[in-house]
Amino acid sequence: MRGVANPQRAMRPRRRVRRGFDEGWKYAIRAFLPECLQLLFPSLHARIDWTRPVEFLSTELHRLAPAQLRKGVRSVDVLVRVYFRDGVPRVVLLHIEIQTQRDPNFPLRLFVYYYRIFDANDYPELISLAILADDDPNWRPSVFERRLEGCNIRFEFPTVKLLDFDEAELEQSENPFALVVLAHLRALKTRGRPNLMFGEKLALIRAMQARGYTPEQVIELYKVVDYIMALPAELEKRVQEFVRQIEEQSEWPLTSLERLALEEGYTDGYGKGLQQGLQQGLQQGLQQGLQQGLQQGLQQGLQQGLQQGLQQGLQQGLQQGLQQGERKGQIRLTMRALQSRFGDAALPLEEKLVQVPSLETLEELAMTALEATSLEEFTRALEAALTTAPEPAETE
Repeated sequence: MRGVANPQRAMRPRRRVRRGFDEGWKYAIRAFLPECLQLLFPSLHARIDWTRPVEFLSTELHRLAPAQLRKGVRSVDVLVRVYFRDGVPRVVLLHIEIQTQRDPNFPLRLFVYYYRIFDANDYPELISLAILADDDPNWRPSVFERRLEGCNIRFEFPTVKLLDFDEAELEQSENPFALVVLAHLRALKTRGRPNLMFGEKLALIRAMQARGYTPEQVIELYKVVDYIMALPAELEKRVQEFVRQIEEQSEWPLTSLERLALEEGYTDGYGKGLQQGLQQGLQQGLQQGLQQGLQQGLQQGLQQGLQQGLQQGLQQGLQQGLQQGERKGQIRLTMRALQSRFGDAALPLEEKLVQVPSLETLEELAMTALEATSLEEFTRALEAALTTAPEPAETE
């Protein structure tokens, strides 16, 4: 299981690895907080009174982030209020930080978050926890320390290293959160290899079916696994088909889940495109009818123009709806993969993705989002696509 921390290992510069899974992990902790602490921090879990309500303090996260640290890390990951069951009437705040890449400033950032939360909430009982979800087995920060002329600070924080978990034990665990950790480890192993990740994703879905989870747990786990193990559109369609086959063979509660991002974009774009096309068709029809009416007679021209305009507008609306739906679906799929792998630092790229004119190029970028080893690599590919994109044709 978990190994012994090694905080004395010297820090060395290294190539940036992916930051992925941030949003998926935040969602998983909110959905499975008791199970998360039971698996990752069992001694803490035993002290909490789970008969009392817990309160997530998400509305306070953004104002707690120090301005000088907002670049790349915009907010505290999870902040929750719990009660201990030791007979002492007190409330405890738990601050949980998920770190998915090696960062020499991580202990400093955790210390800054700690004292800002401590100050903003009138000096409560506060515990900061670190989930080390990176791919470096030797990186194990657990303390921030400063000493100068007798003025000393030593901030120690509990950590758990996900790489220390044995996958065979996770597969046998009855704790639903074990499947979340397993999905994360399998995603780390198969990054940049979507076909391998596809197979691992199907295996985890089978495990969900076999373990006898409640319908609510199945839905939440499926959402987390789907987010952490994002795949290209074609492979995601095959996953959806696999799930449908399971649903036909058993009473699985996944029929109410949101459809594939591509399908959502298709539906939304289809409706907007149809409406836009009809409006444009009516306008063109009126204009065309007036022009023809001057030559062939006002009444005949208006009737003929309106009919042709409506027909043309409907056809154009259907075509635009299909195209806009496919484009929006590819953009959403790409952004979901980028956020899963590199966190909120990928958000500004959505504006540039919208500028990519070719659907084929968007499909290629969606694959690049899953295979790139860094956000910088994907950004270079996106810039190259925009540079080589043809100028849009001018319309009269």
